[in-house]
Amino acid sequence: MIAILLTASAFSWADAGATDKLALRPAVDAVVTGAGLVAFAVPELLKGRLAPAHCAICDGDDNTGLPGTGSRGSLNGVDAYFHDALTGFLLPRKTADTTSSIWAFVLLPIGSVAGALTATGPHATDGAGRRATVVVLESSIVSAALIQGVKFFAARKRPFVRYGDGEASGVYDVNDRDSHISYPSGHTAFATSLGVSLAMTATLQESSAAPWLWGAAAAMSVTTATLRMIAEKHYFTDVLSGAAVGVACGVVFPLLHRRGNALAASSLSAGAPGPALALSGAF
Repeated sequence: MIAILLTASAFSWADAGATDKLALRPAVDAVVTGAGLVAFAVPELLKGRLAPAHCAICDGDDNTGLPGTGSRGSLNGVDAYFHDALTGFLLPRKTADTTSSIWAFVLLPIGSVAGALTATGPHATDGAGRRATVVVLESSIVSAALIQGVKFFAARKRPFVRYGDGEASGVYDVNDRDSHISYPSGHTAFATSLGVSLAMTATLQESSAAPWLWGAAAAMSVTTATLRMIAEKHYFTDVLSGAAVGVACGVVFPLLHRRGNALAASSLSAGAPGPALALSGAF
C-alpha cells in the first residue's frame, strides 16, 4: 500500500517566507509531478507492447542489426562522424551503457538534491532547500515524460542496429522494441534538466554557488551525452535534442516557481489551514 497525502498546510517547509525568491503551489506541483511520473513510467513498463514494432526513422533500409547487416545508409554526416569517432572510445560499449545509467539515474540525482538543499542563497528561510529540491525533481520528471512521448512517435533506429552491431539478446538485443526508440536521448535530457534546474534555482535565489553549478550542469550534460554515444545507444542529434529538452525544462520550471509566477503561491502562509488535495493509491 502506497498512500500519497499532500495538503497545502501539511508541511511547514512548503510555505515560503517573506524573503524567499522561490515558492511552491503544493497541490499543483503534486498533480504536475504525478502526471509526469505516470507519463514516463507507464510507457517504460509497457514498452514491449506500446513501443512501435518497426522504426519510423530508419536512416536506410531496415535490417536485423546483427553483425554484417548494417551500414551508414542515409544517415547524415554529422551523426555518422560522431558515431565513428566515439563508439567504444575509452570504454567498451556495455561498460559505457551501464556507467551512463548509474551516472544519470543514481549519482546525479543524489548530487542534485544535495546541491538544492544547500545552495539556497542569502534570502532563504527555513525549508528553502526542500522547496528547491521539489522544483529540481519536478523539472527532471517532466523532461523525462516529454522524452518518452517523442521517442515513441519518432521511433528512430538506434546506432547499433543501423551499423549491424547488435546481438540476439541483452542490452543490444535487436529484437527488443527499445532498439528503435533512439530519438531523443532520455539519459541526456534527464541529466541536463537536473543540472540546469539546480543552477537556475540557485541563480534565482542569488546563491554564491550559482556560477559553479552552471559549470557542473554543463559537465553533467556533456558527460552523459558522451557516454551514450560511446555506448552506441544514441546519435549526436539524439543527445543534442535530449539536452535541448532538458535545458528547456530546467529553465522554465524554476522560472514558474519564482515569486509571483504561475507555480508560486501568491500569498504567504500564516499557519492557517488551507485547501487540501489528498491522493491515495494501492499498487
